[in-house]
Amino acid sequence: MARKKVIEKLSIAKKSFNAVKAWVEGNGIEGVLGLIVGLILWSFGYKVYAGFAFGVFATRNWDLFKNWIKGLVK
Repeated sequence: MARKKVIEKLSIAKKSFNAVKAWVEGNGIEGVLGLIVGLILWSFGYKVYAGFAFGVFATRNWDLFKNWIKGLVK
């Protein structure tokens, strides 16, 4: 019984890790850095510059979303 729960938790962790890994690979360095830099700039009060960084992040995610929708339509 305990072994089955451990296996379930490991499979959930593995699925989560693979989802995050796929998102990072799809987003590329620009998207990930846009998010990190945006959060850092926003925390220091540079909201305008953070907006530009979040714009890069949003653009990369929009590209992923658009390609996903195109894949579903075909």
